[in-house]
Amino acid sequence: MNIFQIRRKTLETDIEIKINFFGNGFFKIKTFLFYFDHIFSQFINYSLFDCYLRCYSDLKIDSHHAIEDISICLGKILIKKKINRYNTNFIIMDDVFLLISIDSCNRIFYYDNFLKLDFDIQLVREFFSSFSKNFKCCLYIYCFNYFNKHHLIESIFKLFGIIFKKAKNKKKLYSTKGIL
Repeated sequence: MNIFQIRRKTLETDIEIKINFFGNGFFKIKTFLFYFDHIFSQFINYSLFDCYLRCYSDLKIDSHHAIEDISICLGKILIKKKINRYNTNFIIMDDVFLLISIDSCNRIFYYDNFLKLDFDIQLVREFFSSFSKNFKCCLYIYCFNYFNKHHLIESIFKLFGIIFKKAKNKKKLYSTKGIL
C-alpha cells in the first residue's frame, strides 16, 4: 500500500486528505461543496486511487478557499509518488472534446483555453493552476468543444483521473539531464 496524507489548517480552511495510490477508486469525500464532491469523486474513481477527504472552510464567503487549498494538498500528496514524466490523453463525453497533457518536470506552467470565465470555470482554473504549482508540473487543458458546462467540468476531472491511472507506473526517467 502507498498511502500518503496531509493536513492543512489555515484561518480559512481545515483540510485532511489521505490517498492510497494503488486503490480501487473508493472515496469518502465531505467538503460541503456538493458539486465539487461529485466532480472530485470522478477524479478518484477514474484514477483508481482510494481517497478520504474532509474539508471545513469559510463557505459563508464562497468556495474559493476550499477549492484552492484542496488542490494545494492534492499536489503536495501526489508529488510524493513518482509518475511517468509525459502524460497526455483525450476524452469525448457527450458534447465535450477535451485534451489534457501533463509534464511532471519539476517546473511550473499552467495553460487552459477557457474563454467563458464564469465563477465555476474560474474555480476549475484556480484548482488546476494551484495543482500545477504544488505538483510542480506543466499542465495543459485544451477544450476543443463543449455546450454543457457541467459536462465540461466533469470530463476534465474524469480525464485528469485517467491520466494519473496510466501514469502511476513509473518505469524510466525521461530526461537527457538525468534529473528533473
